[in-house]
Amino acid sequence: MNQTATIALASQIAPTYIGGLAEYQRHLAVGLRDHGQSVHSLCEYNRHPDQSLGYEELPWPLYVLEKTSLGRMTQALLPRLSTRAPRWAARIATCRLGMPDNLSPSAIHITGTGWDHTGFALARWARQLAVPFSIWPAVHPGQWGDAPIDLELYCRADTIFCQSGNERDHLARLGLPAEKMRLCGLPPFCLPDGDGTRLRQGLGIDQRPAVLFLGRRDEGKGYSALIAAWRLVLQRHPHAVLLLAGPGAPLKGGTLPAESYRDLGMVDNRTKSDAYAACDVFCLPSAHESFGIVYVEAWSYGKPVICGTAAASRELVTDEANGLWATQDPVELSEKIGFLLDQPKLRAQLGATGQQLQRERYTEATLLAAHLQAWQQVAAAG
Repeated sequence: MNQTATIALASQIAPTYIGGLAEYQRHLAVGLRDHGQSVHSLCEYNRHPDQSLGYEELPWPLYVLEKTSLGRMTQALLPRLSTRAPRWAARIATCRLGMPDNLSPSAIHITGTGWDHTGFALARWARQLAVPFSIWPAVHPGQWGDAPIDLELYCRADTIFCQSGNERDHLARLGLPAEKMRLCGLPPFCLPDGDGTRLRQGLGIDQRPAVLFLGRRDEGKGYSALIAAWRLVLQRHPHAVLLLAGPGAPLKGGTLPAESYRDLGMVDNRTKSDAYAACDVFCLPSAHESFGIVYVEAWSYGKPVICGTAAASRELVTDEANGLWATQDPVELSEKIGFLLDQPKLRAQLGATGQQLQRERYTEATLLAAHLQAWQQVAAAG
């Protein structure tokens, strides 16, 4: 990709909110701009419907795509049609959005799935311009991103970026050509200079053993299992403190002893980074992940991690090498947490191994190179 290329980064919702997919788009855009590319974001909606996720202005152009008359007429029909007749839904969706007249990108890259319906019109535009069209779907096998309407979109792509071998193999089993798929993990999106002492002092936890949970507060992330496990952890480690961060309702009073946890709520990047620096163990026992960037972020601070049963997480985290595997069984989970709290030397060893892996494989440079190489190869092939 030459130094004057224009890259269109698209998604249904503009990357102006706090969230993993938005962070990915922003980091990719910054890397491209630093590499001399011109970046433009395209979306249907410039704000996330969940206002609690915040809003961040983008320092590059943002285009809000307008619906065509056909798009307005079929808006209510598309969800049902996507289930019953995905091929017809895909055909309609190719004409539902108008594209900017004053923009002629060298590559078009969308973050999303077929269910967003945004990507089909962009795929058509890419074909009209004869430029590479790529997708970052973040598939959660069996949860989202692998329905027939999603596959209709992926079939139109030149490149599908997969965050794990599990995601790639899953899509291959569904019939997508292996040569279209490219493995690409994520670098840490947290700040590199988190201050654990600042957070500990602010929370009044001094040098107490701390375990961090950062993620959605739902069953898939193992939130309830961790809360149940924490009661058992306290039997052996009564001074330990659980740090909770991420979207979802605050923990109800009385669920745990008040001094045994600190609820940080939705955190900004500064607080998130301080929390990584402050914790002794990072624990997210997820059953479903497309990658697991939070483990990479914890590793960037040299912290040991505990992951759940998600195949992508267990591909990333090697049991007893850079972290521990656990299930959502509260007894087993509490034993894994307690084991690490009892073993400071092992914590340091696991964290250091994870940090080395992060620095070798999951960096801003590797993320940027994977995208540029993919677009260059497609462009060269004509």
